[in-house]
Amino acid sequence: MTWIRLLETVHGHLGVLAAAALLHPAILMRRGLPLSRGGWWSVALTTTVTCLAFGTGLAIYGDYREVVKPELFREAPEVGLLFETKEHLAWMVLSIALGAGVASLMAPRRAGGVRRAAAALYAVAALLCLAAAALGSWVASVRGFPF
Repeated sequence: MTWIRLLETVHGHLGVLAAAALLHPAILMRRGLPLSRGGWWSVALTTTVTCLAFGTGLAIYGDYREVVKPELFREAPEVGLLFETKEHLAWMVLSIALGAGVASLMAPRRAGGVRRAAAALYAVAALLCLAAAALGSWVASVRGFPF
């Protein structure tokens, strides 16, 4: 197994972990209460996992663009388009999660509405992340050729 294949596997696992992790602050902040120390840790760890998943995707993107993408679009253009959709979903997840994290950490103690909005954003990010992970897993399973 090459290092790129290993990184691709780690990226997929981090994506699934991020989808699960994004639900925790969504549940934690749904009532709009001020964050406890555990809430701060939840937001910090969720942000870290999401950024690691996105970062590993960026690390393998160059090889994907040069090696996999041309062959993928030649063999199965519809699968290639789904993978491109997955990349856009991942960018949306990162943007929404970072915005929700900043909103939840910077909200004044009395700003329960901001934390409720951040919780809703985390829930949206979790659903989009789950869709991105599912698309990535499906494309990896039907691709039919190694990286």
